[in-house]
Amino acid sequence: MGCSSVWILLLSLSLSHQSVTAQAEACKTVVQADIVFLVDESWSVGQTSFSRVKDFISIIISSFQGMVFGTEGVRFGVTVFGDVPKMRIALTDYSSQEEVLRAVRDLPYVGGSRRMGDALQFLVDSVFSPVISRDHAPKIVVMITNGRSGDLVDAAAKAVADNGISLFVVGVRGADEAELRRIVSEPHEEHLLRGADYSVLETILPKLSRRVCFTASEPPLPVKMSQPVEKRVVGPRDLQVSELAHSSLRLTWGQATGGVTGYRLLIYPLSSSGSLPLQQRQVDVKADVNTAVVSELSPKTDYSLTLYAVYSSLIGDSATITVQTTPLPQVSNFRVIEEGLYSLRLGWTTSLGKLNGFKIFIPRSDRPGFAYENLLPGDKYSHVIDSLEDDKKYTISIYAIYPQGPSETVSIVGKTLKLVRVQKFLVQNATTDTVQARWASVKGATGYRLTWESPDGHIENINLGDNFNFYMIQGLHSASEYTITINPIFGDVEGPITSTKLKTLESSAVQTLKVSAVSTSTAVISWNSVPGATGYRLAWGPTPEFVGRDRPKQLALNGSTTEYQMRNVAHDTEYVLSLYVLFGSAVGPGISATFRTSPLGYVSNFKVSSYTRTSIDMDWSPIVGATEYKLSWNTGDGSPQSHYLDRTVLTHRIEDLNPQSIYTIRICAVYGNSEGPEISLSQLTAAVSDSQQIQAVREVKVVDIGVNAFTLSWKKTQGASGYKISWTPFMGGDEKSHVVSPSSTTFNIDNLRASAAYKIQISSMVGRREGSPVLLTARTLDLPKVNDFAALNTTDSSTVLNWTHVAEVSGYLLSWRHISVLETKTETLGPGFNSYKINHLFYGRTYIFTIRPLYGEVEGPISTVYHKILGEDPPAVIVQALPATAPPRITTASISDTTVARTASRTTRHAIAVPPTKPITPKKPPGQPRVTEAKSEVPLHHLTTLHAETTGPPRPTCGKAKADIVFLVDESSSIGANNFIKMKDFIFRVATYFPIMGPQGTQIAVVHYSDEPRIEFRLNDFKDRNSVLRALRGLRYGGGNTKTGKGISYVLQELFQESLGMRQDVAHVLVLITDGRAQDNVVPPSRIARALGVSVLAVGVSNADMEELNKIAAPTSYKNIFYSPTFDDFPSIEREFINIMCSEELLSEFKLNDESAQLDTPTEDPAELLKPQGPCSSQCMKGQKGERGDGSGLGGLRFRQSPGQFDPFTSTKGEMGERELMVYLGCQDDQGELDHPVLPANGELKGYQVIWVYLEPLVQRDREEREECPVMSSQAQTQITFLEGKESQDLRVPRGLLVYQGSMDLLAVLASPDQRGHQEYLSREILVSRVRKVYVGNRE
Repeated sequence: MGCSSVWILLLSLSLSHQSVTAQAEACKTVVQADIVFLVDESWSVGQTSFSRVKDFISIIISSFQGMVFGTEGVRFGVTVFGDVPKMRIALTDYSSQEEVLRAVRDLPYVGGSRRMGDALQFLVDSVFSPVISRDHAPKIVVMITNGRSGDLVDAAAKAVADNGISLFVVGVRGADEAELRRIVSEPHEEHLLRGADYSVLETILPKLSRRVCFTASEPPLPVKMSQPVEKRVVGPRDLQVSELAHSSLRLTWGQATGGVTGYRLLIYPLSSSGSLPLQQRQVDVKADVNTAVVSELSPKTDYSLTLYAVYSSLIGDSATITVQTTPLPQVSNFRVIEEGLYSLRLGWTTSLGKLNGFKIFIPRSDRPGFAYENLLPGDKYSHVIDSLEDDKKYTISIYAIYPQGPSETVSIVGKTLKLVRVQKFLVQNATTDTVQARWASVKGATGYRLTWESPDGHIENINLGDNFNFYMIQGLHSASEYTITINPIFGDVEGPITSTKLKTLESSAVQTLKVSAVSTSTAVISWNSVPGATGYRLAWGPTPEFVGRDRPKQLALNGSTTEYQMRNVAHDTEYVLSLYVLFGSAVGPGISATFRTSPLGYVSNFKVSSYTRTSIDMDWSPIVGATEYKLSWNTGDGSPQSHYLDRTVLTHRIEDLNPQSIYTIRICAVYGNSEGPEISLSQLTAAVSDSQQIQAVREVKVVDIGVNAFTLSWKKTQGASGYKISWTPFMGGDEKSHVVSPSSTTFNIDNLRASAAYKIQISSMVGRREGSPVLLTARTLDLPKVNDFAALNTTDSSTVLNWTHVAEVSGYLLSWRHISVLETKTETLGPGFNSYKINHLFYGRTYIFTIRPLYGEVEGPISTVYHKILGEDPPAVIVQALPATAPPRITTASISDTTVARTASRTTRHAIAVPPTKPITPKKPPGQPRVTEAKSEVPLHHLTTLHAETTGPPRPTCGKAKADIVFLVDESSSIGANNFIKMKDFIFRVATYFPIMGPQGTQIAVVHYSDEPRIEFRLNDFKDRNSVLRALRGLRYGGGNTKTGKGISYVLQELFQESLGMRQDVAHVLVLITDGRAQDNVVPPSRIARALGVSVLAVGVSNADMEELNKIAAPTSYKNIFYSPTFDDFPSIEREFINIMCSEELLSEFKLNDESAQLDTPTEDPAELLKPQGPCSSQCMKGQKGERGDGSGLGGLRFRQSPGQFDPFTSTKGEMGERELMVYLGCQDDQGELDHPVLPANGELKGYQVIWVYLEPLVQRDREEREECPVMSSQAQTQITFLEGKESQDLRVPRGLLVYQGSMDLLAVLASPDQRGHQEYLSREILVSRVRKVYVGNRE
């Protein structure tokens, strides 16, 4: 930029900051100079003044015209100081005047204290360090400050002067002139300038710029050099050997003094006699090094190490040390890691050095006639020796083979297992239809076979995995003695049998539940004893109308308890209580009841019995439960006075009152720490001239109470000319009054509100004078309540509600909802109803049913019933009779946990007849045992965890995490090899947070995807942490397109399989890492992943499409979408990512319940129970003439579904002929989406189940929206249509439905609303369809 540009810049600065108006003198005589501005940025400066300082500096820099800037000319720098000095602009940063001015303009203001001494020392050590400063350029500093230093400055100022730095100081306002004189260069008058304020810095511009220019034009000031001190030359010393190994060691020493140019190390191997052999080695080391690694040594050999100091013209002193290398490392941690009946699995820790291999053998002397030896590769760390004998000891030896030779042998003794029976087999906690079996695990067993036989000879059994030591046998008959046996399984060999017997109970339910002795804060609960019960669980909480009055509570009681006193319950609150029978950890049926605590009572018959000029006598009736009474009074605006009286005191005289004054007197009952409602009356004290008092009305009482009226009675008062009756609502409202004749002794108060308390006063009248009022309180009756409200005739999907007819009602309002869902469904019924059947309920769920009587527009009090949909008897299993030669039937049970909310709606119905439900009786093949295959019998549950924000260690770990994690890694061409390495490092760091890897902890798999997905390694490929980390280091990069949808589908079908290591009882996590937008559809596979219970975490990098990631990872209670702006920014999300991955929210999202969690409380409903659906569940296995089925379809992910829904990845085969399940998942009529196939099914068509949902905000407009078809289960409604033996119909599903088809039912969710009545519309459309037939049961 030329001179004209400089002046334009100066002009602009002048216009924008009018406070700096003067011009600096132009400087054109400087050749080379280093000029630094040292600026005070302490709190006393402030943002405005700091901006003025920047303008001031800019003008001085601009005054240097027509000269070279940068390395060969003038350089400028800016250093600020507050708490610590900071070099904002270094002398070497910029090479042009324009760049420096731009940097000055952008300087930020921070604030802080003022440490001037540190700033001056920083100039010497950093700003003008030998690396930055120039020998022939003057060094100039201009310091600008407005206060006294917070530290010492003298030593630092001397260091500045000694280093040849010219220091100018501009002192503003509160600067200490004496301190500044000690700092500035001499002469002080030339280098110290004062300014009254930052706003007038322009006044010193000409003088300062002229002096800086003059100093910069002169030669640099000399630097004072300290005289060197001669030091005695000392050679290397303190030789030490560390990191000693068989082929290397590290030598460390103390540095030699003097002008050392290097070191020479001589290495002599010694013979066994200690003399020096001929060969030796020499290693030269640099002078600035004090350690060296010596390698290529021989194992177990003595060496003499001599180190010399080398100078420019001679070899200096030396130091010598003798050391012996270690032998070749033995195999470490050699152990037996698993014993089998006929095998031993051995393990050891691999060596870090180079290995040719291992030799493992059993010496011949150990087992005559048996010899074993095997040569293994060097990367092996485990080995199985099989074909051994059971219950025998073996000595096994191993040694490592190195290039230098073999290591010493290591031996251990292992013993094969003995075929033993199950120990500590305990069968207990019997109910009417279940028993619990527990046993001690048998070492080495691969599983267990549990068998139970009924008195009539019917046998069932189940094969359990090796991790089972508990199982609940269900579906038993009451009052029956069962023989229960168990035997361990060792691969293909079965162990001995352990047997026991147990009888189920005749009844396991509480028959009577009573609530008595109810007060304001207590109630006594009692019930009948249940034989065989180990305990009871009592739960209680306010009903919906009283939510917030108290919190839900529950407690466990021992089996001998049949009565419990509830304390500290809220007053005037309706509670629902549920009592459950406990049989060990199993929860039996429950029974519910409601009760309401008494309200806090108000004082009745509160009246003035007499009064004088200075006193008033009060009396009242006692209140049950009161601990004392609080009496208070005041007159006019005077402050109230109070007095507490014992509960036995029912009269009190208030004294020291003023004559002819109106006093307001209040009283309330005190219940412990709570005060009851307060009532009040007013009384005029007598005047000094009053000769006669008006008598109070006597024997006032309420003789009749109705829903809307009271009747009062009293005795006549002598001399009264009438009586005044007034009444007002107790909780506030308008006061009404009426005067009756002196002959009246009764009065009816009409038109009152039902169930409301009123304050009533009656006083005698003598002319216009009114006597002392008598105050009493009364409460109108409640509207009649529905009585005997109960749920009867419950099936597995419906219940019939019954109640006693209420006189004079205009109808009933009936409502119901699932216990964990807020939306309620209601029906308004006519007055002729006394029962109503509710269908389409979910099996195993608890519902809240309520009913209110209607009196025109007025709703009466509520009655509530909590009821669990289980049916009166265990749900029947529909099976067909099998021929006597048919093989055992194999059933696999699955348990789902789906909550369906009901959309609130109200319709009016009139009484109709409810047809009886036809029971279905199961048929059992005589004499044929039934075998149940199960991997886990533990139902699902929800965990609620409270997280507290805490400050933990810098590096979180996941020591308790147990999950199957698959990393789906984008390797498309947009990433590149370098970025792929950074992505690989991120995965590696995440893996290091898991201390336990393998079947007992976290398992990790990695899949790459581009055009085609490929597996790097599976979940069960590696059994320990080191192997997984080593595999992650070896990940390879491919390249291609971004087919994310295909990658997700591939992981779901190919990686999450039990045969590949997936475990059903741990969390399944898919971690997607990508940098761009997918080139295929990601919505269908993502929806399937969520339906299969896979937790998805999405990590987007660089150009990742965040909208697409939101489709892949649906919203959850925890954060599951992360974004890294670049591949270098992975560390910024690492900690948050690992905290989420190891959080209880994620790991417990789909975790299985333990047996003790099967509870059903009023506030949290248990998991939906398994409802048998036909002869074969969602996974059936083929069996012919006793052969074991092929099990196709077993072992993969399972749908989180309602009973009757089926896994889209499963196709199975039945007992007779080919039986395929009908499976479909997707949106009808979408052209671009690949749906799972619909497979034909054989059997008899039983019926349809239809679920629909109103989705007005999601009306489909184009194909892309239609493909998403969300399942809004939380808003779904349902209808079930049974054909009842009719001829099977063809089926067609309307366009726009999201469909799940299975062998028992069809579930459809309408994705666009139809206001014509969904039940009739869907039934009509489905039954006239034309697509496929859906059947249940087998056909020839």
